[in-house]
Order: sequence, then C-alpha cells, then structure tokens
Amino acid sequence: MQPKHPLITVGIVVLNRDWIIDRMLASLQNQTYPHNRIFVLIVDGESQDNTVKTARLILEKTDFNGHQIIIRKSNIPEARNICIKNMKGGLLFFWDSDIIMGPNALENMVTRALETGTEILTTKTTFIYTNTTEEATKEINRAMSSQTNNSKKPLREVTATAMGSTLITQKVLNIIQFDPDLTSLEDYDFSAKARKNNIKIFANHAVQAFDINLWTQWYSDIHIDMPLKTAIKGLKKKAEVNVLACGPKMTFSKATRFFLNNKRYLFYLGYIPSLIITAYGLLANNYASFIFPIYLVFFMIWQTKKRGIKKGVNATIKSIVVGLPFSLLLIFYFTKKASRK
Repeated sequence: MQPKHPLITVGIVVLNRDWIIDRMLASLQNQTYPHNRIFVLIVDGESQDNTVKTARLILEKTDFNGHQIIIRKSNIPEARNICIKNMKGGLLFFWDSDIIMGPNALENMVTRALETGTEILTTKTTFIYTNTTEEATKEINRAMSSQTNNSKKPLREVTATAMGSTLITQKVLNIIQFDPDLTSLEDYDFSAKARKNNIKIFANHAVQAFDINLWTQWYSDIHIDMPLKTAIKGLKKKAEVNVLACGPKMTFSKATRFFLNNKRYLFYLGYIPSLIITAYGLLANNYASFIFPIYLVFFMIWQTKKRGIKKGVNATIKSIVVGLPFSLLLIFYFTKKASRK
C-alpha cells in the first residue's frame, strides 16, 4: 500500500537566478508536505552569479530529507535528465527556479496523484510580468487571497504540459526521458512521447503556480539568454514537436488558432513580404526600399525597451536567424499533419 506521504524529489533546474532563487526556496520551505519526505535536488548549468552560493546557504539550514546541488554545464533537457538519474523516491516534482507556489501545493499534488493513479500531473500556471520581485510578491499575494479553497477540483486531461511545476512518477521516467537536442520545447516532446505510450496527462487547477518574469534588462527569458548555436540546435525537431503538441488531429482552424495565439510567428513571417517589397523598392528606386529596415527597427526598439539594449539586439537577431525559419517549419509541419487522412 502506498504511504500517504511517500518520499519525493523536488528537481530544480537553474541558471543565473540569484534574483529569485531565495524566494523560490522560501516557497518550498513553506510547504505543508512533511519536510522529512522531501529530497531537494538542484541542477545548476554553471551559473555566473550567486545562484549556487545562495541556494547552498539556504538549504544547509533546512530540515528536508536531504539536498544535493549538481553543477554541470547543461541545457534544460540535459538538466532534467540529470534530475531523473539522481532522484530519490518514486515521485519527481519539477519545480523551476522562477516558480512560486502556495504552502499546500505539494500536499495537494501528491494526494491527488495517489488518489487518482495519475502518472503525470501539472498545476495551473499564471505568468507574472513585473519590474521587481517585490512587485511580483504583491501580485502573488493578491492572487492567493482571492483564490477559493477547493482542493478537490476535478482534474482536467491535457494533451501537453510545460514542466515547470509538474509531478511525474518513476514508472513514467523509467521509459521516457528528455531529448537533449531540444534546447526548448523539450516538455512538449516529453508529452508527445507520453501519449504514444498511452500515458495520460492531467492538470490540477486547485494548485496555482506563479511563473515570475521581470520586465528589465535582467528579463528572465531563457530563449533570449540562450546562445545562438544552442537556439538553432534541433530547430526542425522543435517545430515538429510544437505541432504534435496541438493534438492527434490537425485542421485549418486549429492551425489558425495556434498562430493567432502565438502572434510572434506571424511577425517573423512578415519578414518575407517586407524583404520582397524592399527589393522591389530598390529596383524601382522608391520609398518601398525602406520597408524592411523600418520593420526591423520597429521590432528592435520594442525589444530594447522591454529587455534592455544588449538583449533587445540579441532578440532581434534571433527573430531572423531562428524565428523566421522556425515559423516556416511550423507551416510545413502543420500542412503535413493536416494533409494526413
């Protein structure tokens, strides 16, 4: 018989998060789940700030079952696989370093998973964008105070899930791991593999996770911070996984809805007509030759205002080198999937 509080591993994948790691670990320390049944495992991708130092100082004073900090140069899927390899107990809860949750989160997630026999269970996630972590804390407190206490909300089946606050059984992890080539979208690929193995994924909306992002030059976007070579890696596979995550069947309306919900891809595709018009303008020697530069500068100004100069320029370069080919690959795979009978 499964114990009420089995030993679980909380896997934390982190890189350069000293601005939030103390608050994240405070959220973990506040959990009502018995601390002697929680093993904390941090995989740090060789942070260049005080992330590891801060985490170590905090964890040394906690009453958890134990903790381990592994420092190894790794991308996200590689780091998640390291968590799997070093986990203790039969449950692994991925808790990303910029996620904050209420004190009953782990208790509710484990209880519902055991009650229902769910093998992959994720939370409801709210994304918060602010200028400071203090502002984020205020927003979280407001959101939590307005929440209704309904720990028995029905679980909802989903086709795919992000891994930032997700509970997975060891049984699943024995047959599915993360693709190291997918420097992003590794979670959607994992979800697709689960479906192929007839493993259902459920969301527990009784548990709210808050994903904190800062609108400053330290804006916490791993896709912008990621080296260009890493971002390009596995681009074809990433596009295919993104389409697979939309479900087993594809229709024109579903593809349209995807692009409307992810308008950045439409913007990237806009580079093509703007280049064509610019080329025509150069040949005709008229004002149309300024279309592409204006289009590009508009995007750069917007990104710079949001992320700072360095990251704004980086985001602009990636929008062409990564964003445009990725958007074209999405169209290819959406079309390919829709054409299947």
